Amino acid sequence: MHTLWLPTEDPDALTRPRLLLAAKLRDLRERNGVTSETAGAAIGSLPLLEAMERGVTASDPHHVMALASLYDLTDHAARLQLLQLALSSRQEGWWQPYRPFIRSWFLPYLGAEQAAEIIRCYTVGAVPDLLQHPAYAAHVIRGANPGADADELAKRLELRMRRQRVLHERNPPRLWAIIDETALRRRVGTPETTYRQLDHLLDLCELPHVTIQIIPLTVGHDLPRSPITLVRVLHDQDVRQVVFLQQFNAAYYPDDHKRHLYAMDLLAVIAEPPAHTPGLLREMISAL
Repeated sequence: MHTLWLPTEDPDALTRPRLLLAAKLRDLRERNGVTSETAGAAIGSLPLLEAMERGVTASDPHHVMALASLYDLTDHAARLQLLQLALSSRQEGWWQPYRPFIRSWFLPYLGAEQAAEIIRCYTVGAVPDLLQHPAYAAHVIRGANPGADADELAKRLELRMRRQRVLHERNPPRLWAIIDETALRRRVGTPETTYRQLDHLLDLCELPHVTIQIIPLTVGHDLPRSPITLVRVLHDQDVRQVVFLQQFNAAYYPDDHKRHLYAMDLLAVIAEPPAHTPGLLREMISAL
């Protein structure tokens, strides 16, 4: 039996119990040959079951126990572990004060990001959130929230900067970002803001756990038009990668992580090698 993770001294890892519970529920259902429809009927909702099995929602302990009984799980210790994971999945993260400014579909990713071991991302419209300079981030946030007042914009910026602390912790995740050159060439705010962002990326390239690749404009491949983010949360073999696809004002968490992992590998091949990134950034700075 795997060691049970409980969020006692690690409040940032909101989704770890959710992901562990999701993996165990999926495994129990599949090993017992129970269909999703049958399991969904046991808790009154197939969409709810699917959300629980993907780890994107908190789980009601009563629902978890009902599923455990459906799957003929009689071992007391195993049932207790599921119950503890269900209770832990309902705890809040450090971002609770910012909750009014966080869309519900973003919460599962936010928890995974803050508990990550590895983060791989591809962006085409803008620099990834975790790599944004404050001035650049402020401009992007203002453009995405035209009706927000100054206080809301400040809170949104504060939240984004707080998320970036994960890269500067004692044991930070490995971040591998692939950025389409159009995102870097696009003028954001004043020339000074663009300069600060490019210079900020130069500094980040020096961090041993950060890898940045740029897909040059000369690449003729049909590139994805929307961001892709893959997050690995734990070494635990029960936990699968979280795939996060953001499109406009919605997000998707598909289960077919292998297909998206292949896509990320392909993007890494067609992008310039990481060693070329500092030189490319300096060229862009010189062209401002």
